[in-house]
Amino acid sequence: MKKLIIITGDLASGKSSLADSLSLKLAIPCFKKDTIKEKYVDMYGFKNREENRQLTIKAVDYMIEAFEKFAKNNADLILEANFRGDELKRIKDIALQYQYDVTLLVLRGDIEELYERFLKRIPTRHKAHMSMHLDESIDKFKEYVLSQREEELCFIPHIIDTTGKNEEEVLKRVVAIYK
Repeated sequence: MKKLIIITGDLASGKSSLADSLSLKLAIPCFKKDTIKEKYVDMYGFKNREENRQLTIKAVDYMIEAFEKFAKNNADLILEANFRGDELKRIKDIALQYQYDVTLLVLRGDIEELYERFLKRIPTRHKAHMSMHLDESIDKFKEYVLSQREEELCFIPHIIDTTGKNEEEVLKRVVAIYK
């Protein structure tokens, strides 16, 4: 059966790293929202948070459209983003239509550890990801992460706690799901 792997979860929980590693290990193509959004920001720029948010929506729409094209060709795929409930529902509709086996991986972690990871990567982050100013306080960061955790998941999730784990340990845990 065709496979769709969805990777979502907390900010700075290692979603993109896991997507890259899993893509290589399983030889499955991967679309990552941040990579697509960065290209849009480089092409169009943005003046405020709302314009930035619209580019996020555009990047996720692109990923969902790509999934539908892959589905028409019976191809496996990995999608990575901090998906919202309505976006997951759109993905689910396509998955059902094309009879995909869907695995939803939800990465979670300790808020303080995630915040430290978030702060450490700021110097190398693309400007596309800095419009929310979540680096201003751990309270602001925590509020955002907790609000994201409230999104409706329309697939049965595999919750993976990344607290205190490196990329290799997380990958090992995920690969075990497929055995």
